[in-house]
Amino acid sequence: MALKRPVKLVLALTLALNSVGLVALPSASLSFGSGFFKKQLLAVALSLFVCLIFAKIPLQVLYRHRKGILQLAFFCLTLVLIPGIGHRVNGSRRWIPLGGFNLQVSEFAKIALIIWLAGYLAQYQSEVENFTCGFVKPMFVCAALSFFVLCEPDYGTTFLMMSVTLAMFFLSGTRLRHLFSIVILGTLAFGGLILLSPVRLQRVTAFFDVENHRFDTTYQLWQGILCFAAGGMQGAGAGLGLQKFSYLPEAHTDFIFPVIGEEFGGFFAIGVVLLFFLLEIVALWALHHQEDRFARLLGSGAVLMIALQAVINIAVVTGCMPTKGIALPFISYGGSNLVAMYGLIGLIINCINYAPRDTVRSITFC
Repeated sequence: MALKRPVKLVLALTLALNSVGLVALPSASLSFGSGFFKKQLLAVALSLFVCLIFAKIPLQVLYRHRKGILQLAFFCLTLVLIPGIGHRVNGSRRWIPLGGFNLQVSEFAKIALIIWLAGYLAQYQSEVENFTCGFVKPMFVCAALSFFVLCEPDYGTTFLMMSVTLAMFFLSGTRLRHLFSIVILGTLAFGGLILLSPVRLQRVTAFFDVENHRFDTTYQLWQGILCFAAGGMQGAGAGLGLQKFSYLPEAHTDFIFPVIGEEFGGFFAIGVVLLFFLLEIVALWALHHQEDRFARLLGSGAVLMIALQAVINIAVVTGCMPTKGIALPFISYGGSNLVAMYGLIGLIINCINYAPRDTVRSITFC
């Protein structure tokens, strides 16, 4: 069966973004050796396989087993917090070692979150304006899942998951006053957590005075800004950037976008942003025509997860947000994130192609 045109565009844009990452990674990880690039190629192969699985799995199977998927996510997020099981790096316990690879559980918790929430909001569509059933209950579950991620600690992913949760509530028709109430509570909670953490408080306060803290707290951000300044609009040339030589920390992961800006220039960096924008617009436009509520919400949640993660990463490395450890989808080094992002693309394709039947519709719209 021929692929629909939006699906072809989604695949083409995804592969284009991934190609940018594969071109930039050897240069960004030059000071670490070639091992990173080889591992990323293996991750790409696995990601394409995962994408195919998520694109082909019947949506009614995901709908029917959404609670089990959510429970598995809770279980894995619990495991990663147990000393001896979870692998600790730079003060955060986010990974489970698996045969030479480190699995970042929170990446797959994102997928579990949108599958369960889309199913819940589809099942209780008639109660979506009800404060208790349509908002408080599902929000409590989503907040609980995000809390386990926060305990790692991973503030960036927690913020991302809760933002997507609120966006999905908005798309489902939840009353705005309910959303505003949780936004206020969430802002106060995040503010309280920052005040209780001297390191994060210092990071936030230094963000408002980057230059004066460029040798300590905002060193990474300052070096990232220097990348864009050094590259200008034309770029220094592929492989000719200097910041990657131990000047810019995490140049191959969270801060790969400044390396792209330095070596390929501002025009190319803007082009990358446009690729993300086109990907989200094409996917959301196609999903807008989807009749099935579960498919529409699930696909939209997947699109928002990718889009908001890209927005947060680019905002962080350009100095528009305080520094958070969050990858740039399809471009940053990291197998877990790449596999999860391709899994989301598979879900988007599945939801675009889904043609509801009467038997499925009766299940989805119960």
